[in-house]
Amino acid sequence: MELARDDAGDLFTIEMIRGKATLPPLWCPGELPTGEECGAKVQVKALHSTLRSAHFAARHEPGCDGASGRSEDQPGDAGTHVDQGLRPVRWKMRLVDDGESHGPDGRHRPDDMVPGHTTRRRRADAARGFEDTADDRKFSTLLIDILAGTIPANLELVIGTLAPQAASDLIVAAADAHEETYEDRSIILWGEVKQMVLSPYGSLFLKLRHAADDVAILVDKTNMKRRGIDESTDLVGRHAIAYGKYVVSDTSGRAHLRVEGGALAFNPILRRPRNAGASDVG
Repeated sequence: MELARDDAGDLFTIEMIRGKATLPPLWCPGELPTGEECGAKVQVKALHSTLRSAHFAARHEPGCDGASGRSEDQPGDAGTHVDQGLRPVRWKMRLVDDGESHGPDGRHRPDDMVPGHTTRRRRADAARGFEDTADDRKFSTLLIDILAGTIPANLELVIGTLAPQAASDLIVAAADAHEETYEDRSIILWGEVKQMVLSPYGSLFLKLRHAADDVAILVDKTNMKRRGIDESTDLVGRHAIAYGKYVVSDTSGRAHLRVEGGALAFNPILRRPRNAGASDVG
């Protein structure tokens, strides 16, 4: 799981927890199929380990959308350890069609169709060097770390099938997203929504506060449907993050970033009603 909440309802990522002298009681903020909060007690694992990835762990209620989909092994693998090389500080940003998430340190069960009982652990061996691995992250989780100022040093990001890139080269605040620097480049753009403008074609422009060259995030109808967004949705005042190509329209001359592959999230997180069949939509 990527997020935990305290008794006040504030959300934390594992990077935000690293900076705390004492850890508050933490709970799972995930939703159950009924629409209720999971509320399972959360533990912090491997926070100071140099061999394993720090992570949250909980005994989730059945159906919790905050649980990892691949964090248990098929029976018979209990107690098995798999040696691996050291892991870089690398996050794979989750796109719509990436499938279920896996647990920290790349653990997963051999057969996704057969539930398991005990997680196989991977252990690092420095003699094996660095391995080409990454931890799954949602864009909503990345945005929380950006706002909290807890992005790890030397972080690399993987998007889709692209090679790892330095997070500092990909993540751009709206105020710094100048057309002359980023036109025709694929970036992760973030900022606070100040205005929503529907286009004549039914897509949505999210104008961002203090945005350089008035660059906006263009959310097409497909991503609007994915996120349950329509003309009645109030996004003003939320922070938004999106991945896509920075383009300048040939007709209007307006700079915008078109959301690619569902790579869009908000803080506070935007949730659809449970009867719409959605869970955490970022």
